[in-house]
Formats: sequence, C-alpha cells, structure tokens
Amino acid sequence: MKPALHTRILALLEGSGIPFDHFEHEHVHTSYEAARTRGTNIEDAAKALVFEAGSGKLVECVVSGHRRVDVRKLKAVLGEKNIALANPERVLYVTGCTVGSVPPFGNLFSPQLPMYVDQEVLTREHIVFSAGSHYHSIRMRPEDWAKLVKPVIADLRREGQ
Repeated sequence: MKPALHTRILALLEGSGIPFDHFEHEHVHTSYEAARTRGTNIEDAAKALVFEAGSGKLVECVVSGHRRVDVRKLKAVLGEKNIALANPERVLYVTGCTVGSVPPFGNLFSPQLPMYVDQEVLTREHIVFSAGSHYHSIRMRPEDWAKLVKPVIADLRREGQ
C-alpha cells in the first residue's frame, strides 16, 4: 500500500532540499476556509482543479485561490472543444483525493496528470496549497514548485475575479 499522499509530498520536498512550511490544521474544504485557518492570503492559495475533456483526457489546472479557470481559455490551450470540471467520483478515483484536497502535484498520480498553471500563480512570493488532505497544507516559493512539477504556464484565469 502506498503511503498517504501528503506523506509522499513531504518526502519529495524534503528530498529535494527545497524550503517549505508544513501546516497541520482543522478540516478545510475551500480555498477561503483554508486561507482563514492557515492565516494566509487567499491570493497566495494555489487552487488545484481537475478537468476532463470530451476526449476523456484529464488535466490538472492551478489558479490563485480567489480566481476561477476560464474554460474558454483552457479549451484553446488544450485544443479541445469540450471540457468541464471532472466529477468528484472521477477525481477521487484518479487522485485518491476528495475535491478540495487535491494537491498541485499531477506528477505524483498514476497515471500522471498533465499540469497547467495560470501565470499569475507564479508571481506570488509564496504559494500555499492542500497537500492531499483536508488537514495538511504546504507553503513554498512558486518557482520551487514549478521546478518539481514542470507545468505548462498559460493565461487560464477568468477576468474580473
């Protein structure tokens, strides 16, 4: 049996020598709840969402916690006609995580999920995200996260939010 995902994320970060902070906290489900509980800014949250294209392809997108993914932009980036948030059962099956606890580490899932990040996320001093559990979070520099995950960087956020 595989170790818990948050344990695997911590091992990856510790093994990489990259500085990070690990938070254990009460159960949180949304980016807003998490920011309040952690005492961090919602803009620093790296919200990870799993999308499913009409072709059946799954991808993981990361946007700032106060933003939403612009599905039209995501369709254009992926070259897909149809795309929507994956249903919670599919997210759990593919990631082992319930919605609200999916970490921005598509490379740790089997099969791996291609990663896409909104460029705004990488402008923050730090990002904070769920570590595969509603009770664990990580704070680290976005450039360090990007070195580990190697996401496609694009304009994915919906404007006006």
